[in-house]
Formats: sequence, structure tokens, C-alpha cells
Amino acid sequence: MKHVIVGTAGHIDHGKSALVRALTGVDPDRLKEEQQRGITIDLGFAHLDLGEVQIGFVDVPGHEKFVKNMLAGVGGIDFVLLVVAADESIMPQTREHFDICRLLGVNTGIIAITKSDMVEPDMIELVRDEIEETVAGSFLENAEIIPVSSKTGEGIDRLKKAIHDLSLAARARPSNKILRLPIDRAFSIRGFGTVVTGTLTSGEVQKDQEIELIPGGLTAKIRGIQVHGSMTARAVAGQRTAVNLQGIDLAQVERGMVITVPHSFHSTRILDVHLLLLPSARPLKNLVKVRFHQGTIEVLARVALIGQETLLPGETGYAQLRLDSPVFCLHGDTFIIRQFSPTITIGGGTILHPHPPKHKSTDLKMLAALRELDQENLQNKIPILLGMNPESAMNMKELNSFIGLPGNELAKACAPLAQSGKIAMIQAPSPILVLPNLLESLERQTLAQVEGFHKENPLQKGISKEELRKKIFDRLPLEVFRYCLDRLVEKQKIAFLEDAVSIHGREVQLTAEGEHIRDLIEQFYRNAGYQPPSFSDLQNSVPADPQEVRRISFWMIKEKILIKIADDIVYHRSTIDSIKSQIRSRFKPGAKFGVADFKELFDITRKHAIPLLEYLDRERFTRRLGNERVLL
Repeated sequence: MKHVIVGTAGHIDHGKSALVRALTGVDPDRLKEEQQRGITIDLGFAHLDLGEVQIGFVDVPGHEKFVKNMLAGVGGIDFVLLVVAADESIMPQTREHFDICRLLGVNTGIIAITKSDMVEPDMIELVRDEIEETVAGSFLENAEIIPVSSKTGEGIDRLKKAIHDLSLAARARPSNKILRLPIDRAFSIRGFGTVVTGTLTSGEVQKDQEIELIPGGLTAKIRGIQVHGSMTARAVAGQRTAVNLQGIDLAQVERGMVITVPHSFHSTRILDVHLLLLPSARPLKNLVKVRFHQGTIEVLARVALIGQETLLPGETGYAQLRLDSPVFCLHGDTFIIRQFSPTITIGGGTILHPHPPKHKSTDLKMLAALRELDQENLQNKIPILLGMNPESAMNMKELNSFIGLPGNELAKACAPLAQSGKIAMIQAPSPILVLPNLLESLERQTLAQVEGFHKENPLQKGISKEELRKKIFDRLPLEVFRYCLDRLVEKQKIAFLEDAVSIHGREVQLTAEGEHIRDLIEQFYRNAGYQPPSFSDLQNSVPADPQEVRRISFWMIKEKILIKIADDIVYHRSTIDSIKSQIRSRFKPGAKFGVADFKELFDITRKHAIPLLEYLDRERFTRRLGNERVLL
């Protein structure tokens, strides 16, 4: 069965609720105050089963004081039922509701001329003419106009058939997409706890499913689901849905929150948008405060126009909305803005970037990016979204938190971009997307950093990987760092030397003076034999510049020409080799010897014997067994 949501729209007291009651037999005015006053204050709901299709009616208030409640309901409708009373024709809220539907992208509907029993036929034709003039050039230009009387039943069957036919023709809501259920009501039922209602705009929800409420980040479990008064285990996009939440108090929930899948999205206070100002509005100046409506939420916002100081009536432009409170939006969502005071609808538009960086109104580069985002082709948008990110790189999960595609749909859209070289996809738990120009910049910076390190430290093999990462890649995922280094190695631009990075093919070369100092240091340690003096005395023992002696000696240790066996004890490599050779000539593998045997063999004191034996243990040349060593 197909599920469709129809929203009523029209001026106060034009018979919207009475018409819904005549169509469904259900009074959508649920509040006692509404029934007493005879007007709809908040959203009302009713349903109609037409066999192949089930209709959910959202009856919205027509009074100008309650337009914000109307906005909370109209965002989830599939088509509009515009109601115009025969005895009053087009009125202010008729036009405002009509404008709101246009701004929110509602693309079809039916027009009902109510109270047809109260006027002469000629009057109905005059009202029809005014309606046709009002909707000319709009999505309702070719809509069916049906005179009805909720009191006598005239035209009700014809209207039902029109609703049936249009419902079958309407595009089905995407049940295979990410779950989004904007909350328009929240209440508590004894024995059940917190219940929320809303129109399931996309995806599906199941009993016992874990969900998250955004804004707020609260998680809960679905205890029960009701659709049109009947309990069910599952609700799908296009259905009016009531959900019983387990683990959430009523005080924690409010209209404007959205039920969605957990740990996938987060709220925002900044939005980049394409904005349309209604012809009836006053000029919109930069940084003016407005009321922002999206889904079922209303928050105050400032409009930071981009590339202009004023938006004139009837014009479109690009802006950054800076919100007073957090909201949950995705790319492509529609919204409405209303004047701060008096509260009248002045415009609306489409959200282009739900999590942009804050930028200046004079940022022409950002303006060009927003124009490119304002198109239909998803593949063309992905590099733009990456480029608008400060690091020009993000993982697939983060990118999808902007767009909200199901399953692997985003990966499918990215694959051709990676094949054509427009983006790079780096393998990770959630693949990381990077723009090629970022990779090129990172590689240039990496080479410059390594070359600079060599210039400042000519005797060192190279810069440590961790130091290099912190200098250039600190704000980027580790996988991007590894990917760039591997690419430079493949291009033979750099080489790995243990945990250091060096320019490919580079060898440490000493100056003539440096080679002389190295020879002096080597001669010093060769002559010292098995009992060298303290390493800290080296600078005073070699006749050369102490700073150069220190620098070259540390380089010799890194190159393993000298072997540091303890904090202040260093041997020449050939001396260590000699020690190992003499031990093997004296003892067979598996033989044991003590400290005294070792001291006697090399005629050394305990000061050198113990550090040497501990070094040989670390090298797995020997193994300590009690007070003895075993030759391995």
C-alpha cells in the first residue's frame, strides 16, 4: 500500500478542519480549546483509506498567530490541499500558505472551494477566476479546482477521487534512505512513558530499534509504534507515526527534534543556503535577524549575505545563516524565513552546506563554491564539499553526515570520481576522500620539510616520521600521512631509513674538517680498548672544536660506528666485535661464565664489565641466568 501525506492550507475559518472531517469522519481539532473556539491552533491529524493508497491528513492552522505551527506540519507533506472559502475567496493567509508551499518545494496539489452551499454559482466562478489568477505560473497552475460543501456533502466524492488519483501519481517517499522523523508533538501516557509523533519523511523505523534525537544527542529504544491509531512493528516513509520512546523523559523532548539513526549525524548552528526573497517582502539587509523554520523546528537566525549587502524583493542570492540554537539539517533540505517582527513569511530556500566554516560576506571564492553546490548532479558536488572543508579531506562517514545517503550509495557516487582522478580515496575503516591538489600540496611541503631538515642537520639520516607528521599532517587522518609518504617513496623522492625520512639517494657526507674530526674520534676509541673514558670527557680529549666533536660523535653513534652501551659509556664498533669474537673462542654455545671470568678475560673493572654484559644480554648474544651468563 502506498502512503501519502496531504497538508491542508488556507486562511482561518475557510473550513479546512470541516473538510478533513467530511473526507475522513475524524475531527482533526484534537485540543479542547480548538473545539471551543472553532479554529485550529496546533496541528491536527486524520487518515483516509482509499484502497490502493492510505492518506494521512495534516490539518494546519490558518490564523496568522499560528503560522509557525502550520510550518511544523507542512514540511512533511507530499501535496497540498489548498482550501479557499467561496464566501471570502483569496485572503492573506491563503497567499502566505501558498507562498510557503512554493518555497518548500511542494510541487503538486488540489484546490477546494469550500462552503459552496453558502453562495450562488456565479460567485463560485468568480472565486475560481481569482484562484486561477493567483496560482498562474506556479505548481498549482494546472491543479484541479473542486467546489465542495462539508455541510451537504456536495463535491466530497469528486474530491476523494482527485486525491486518490493524485496520490497514486505522486512520487513515493524514499523508504530506503536514512531515517528522519521530525517531531511535531510530544506527550506522556501513563504506563507507556514518552510518546512523540511526526511525519516519517524518509527511511523506516522498527520496534526495538535504537535511535538518536538530534539536536540533543539523546539515544533511546523504540518501545512501540503506532500508525493511524493501530499498533505496528514498522513504519515507513510517508506515514504519520507515533513512537513510544524508552529511556527518554518527556522533559527532554521538544518539537523540532529529529529521530534518526544513532552516531551518524550532528547538529549545526551555521548553514550555507540559497535564498529566495518573496516579491511581497521588504529588502533584506545583511546580518538582519529572522525566524528560521525547517522541518518542525523554529529558531532565530542572522542572515549573512554573501557577495552583496542587500537582497531585493523577488531576488535570489546566497547567504550564511547563523543560528541562535542548534538544528539538524542536510544538504538539499528546504526552509522558510519569517520576519522577526511582525512575523510574516518573507522567503525561503535550500540548504547547500549544513556544516560550513564561518566565512566573510566578501568571500567570493566561497560564493563560487556555493553556486557549484547549487545543482542537481551529486558527483559534481562531492569535490566541492571536500574543497569547502578546511582540510579538504574527510572520511566517507563525515561526508555522508552532510548528505544522508543510505548504505553504500555515497561510495558508488565516489567511485567514478576516484577513477577519473577528481578525488583520491584512501583506504581506512571509513574511506577517506581527498582532493588531488591537497595531496600535491602536502607532498611539496613534505619534500621541503625533509630538505630543510637535512640542511640544518647534515649528519643525521633524516627527520623522524612523527616529527614530520606533526609539522604538516597534524590535523589530518593518519592514513593521509602514510598515503603521501608511500606516494613519494614510489616516485623515488624520499626513502625510509628505519623510523626516519630522508631524500631519496642522499648519503651523509662530511666536510674535510668533519672527516678529520671523525678520524680523531675513531682513533681515540680504538686506542681506549676495553676501558674507554667517559663519553662526556670526549670533547676535552680530542683536539678540535668541542661543538663539532659533540655533533660528529652523536652522528657516529647513530651510524653505529660508535656503540653506546650505557649513559656515559661508548665503545668503538670494532672493539665490541672483538669482545664477541674472544668470548666465542673461549666458550662454546650453552656454556656458562660469571662476571669474574668476564673481567679476567678482558682485564677490565666492574665499572665496564657490568654495562658490557647487560648490553650483550640486550643483543641476545648472552642470557643472564642468576649470577652467570649463558652464551647463546
